[in-house]
Amino acid sequence: MVPTDLFAAVGYLSKVSGLIGFFDPSPYRTDNEQCEFTLTKEQRKAADQAASAWREESAQGVPPEFVQELWECLLDCWGKDITSGSYLETGEGPPDWWRTALLLVMIADMACNRILRDPLRVYGVGPFEDWMKLLYQTTLNRSDVTGSGEHHDRPPPSLGIMADSSVVCVLPKVRVSPVGATMRNVSRNLSLLPGRSEVRCFWETPINVAPAESSDSLDILLIPEPRKISAADFIESGFTENQDPDRHYWMKDWSTFRINQTWITKGAARDRFLNLCELLITRAKKESRTINGVILPEYALDWDTFQKLCERLKEKEPSLDFVISGTSEDCNHRHGNHVMTRIWYIGEDVELTQSRRKHHRWRMDRSQVENYALTGALNPRIKNWWEDTPLTQRQVHFQRFRERSVFAVLICEELARSEPCHDILRSVAPNLIFALLLDGPQIKQRWPAQYASNLADDPGSAVLTFTSYGLIDRANEQGHHTANRSIALWKDDTGRVVEIGMPQGGEMAGVVLSLWSDQVIDRTITGKQSEALSWRYASHVPVTVSLGS
Repeated sequence: MVPTDLFAAVGYLSKVSGLIGFFDPSPYRTDNEQCEFTLTKEQRKAADQAASAWREESAQGVPPEFVQELWECLLDCWGKDITSGSYLETGEGPPDWWRTALLLVMIADMACNRILRDPLRVYGVGPFEDWMKLLYQTTLNRSDVTGSGEHHDRPPPSLGIMADSSVVCVLPKVRVSPVGATMRNVSRNLSLLPGRSEVRCFWETPINVAPAESSDSLDILLIPEPRKISAADFIESGFTENQDPDRHYWMKDWSTFRINQTWITKGAARDRFLNLCELLITRAKKESRTINGVILPEYALDWDTFQKLCERLKEKEPSLDFVISGTSEDCNHRHGNHVMTRIWYIGEDVELTQSRRKHHRWRMDRSQVENYALTGALNPRIKNWWEDTPLTQRQVHFQRFRERSVFAVLICEELARSEPCHDILRSVAPNLIFALLLDGPQIKQRWPAQYASNLADDPGSAVLTFTSYGLIDRANEQGHHTANRSIALWKDDTGRVVEIGMPQGGEMAGVVLSLWSDQVIDRTITGKQSEALSWRYASHVPVTVSLGS
């Protein structure tokens, strides 16, 4: 009855069988003994018509007759082998159910044109669109999210209704991957994701009409705090040798550390920090008509500071859309490495605060301890120092902040480790990915640029890596390499790479990053076009402030 369920079931079948690898995109080819198969022009037109009928003509959302026939064909093949190797061995060519399954995937996807996204006038809204909005848009009754990512009233993990979300989930999709031959290259409206137990995904959509991309730029204030980090800010956690003499038997060559955020917790540091941030956004507004967002790096804040910072920045800039920051605790003051995001909805007195934990712990090896001059706090005799943070359930949030734009946020190691979230990012394909780091300089030769390039190439997301200046400064003072002050790096699907330097002077410094939106056309391997949007780098301007200046 619902195309998202059909997409979940048949998409999962297509994925586990590997049939996409045997599909030839050309409609002029013929099936062969190597099991390659294609879809004729007539079959593709029939799929288009069925999707249109399902989406527009059926008031009750009942699948068209062509869909029913394909489903019956699939059921008739219930006892057939799923693995592709068995068909290669027989030499009989591709089984009929492969073509049937792919047609059903295409129809279900096209029946959900731009679901929970920006509609196109040429397509009518299907009857299940309203079902999905009622099911999924539960943000009306919630103002924030607890530290574990648990909502008091949170959206479901999948657009499917009957499909088991512990096996497979379905969410909206933004971009079509331009390379490869997988399920990600077949669909343009729906993304096929793993079960919710592996990674719990959230599609956050405005409770009202999302603001449209316009001729105005998207201007984001980057605040690379802390700009100074002392070795004493890194403290050993857990056991000490005096407490447990057998420690190195159970923890051979490793120990754990935490970060003491003295830049916001020591004495009157928090008030001074907040006052400087207020001055900084006021100064930044002289460089832009509107500051749309503010981003701070990994571990920049704690929960109380984040809360107060959002309130004070919003008061200074009423048009502010979002604030993103790495934090050392969630909104219940539970310790961990988190990312916090606050979104304000235009036209509604509603704000949404999300938090989630990091997916991987930072392992600082001996060379890093030495390069950042942390040997006075972290004993270099210990080979590996692991970040002391709980991981628990992995989560990814996709935030629709414009009519045609969605962003996701990564925390440091999540950018480099492909599991468990990179396949999900490539499936949903957000327009923007922000990676919050506590790292060295963001230059083309280092690891963040490499992994940002991977996501910019596939699925075509624009990626901004952003670190605080504290460890850059410590590394520069050691003279291990040519001094570099780059705090951020931009990479998009055009191949453009931009290094963004730390401004000189002031007690606090920031950068106003301006982006502009570009219309692009994506295409699936079945020949379907999709209108999309890509954000491009325009410029960046340094801003600095001091109290009393």
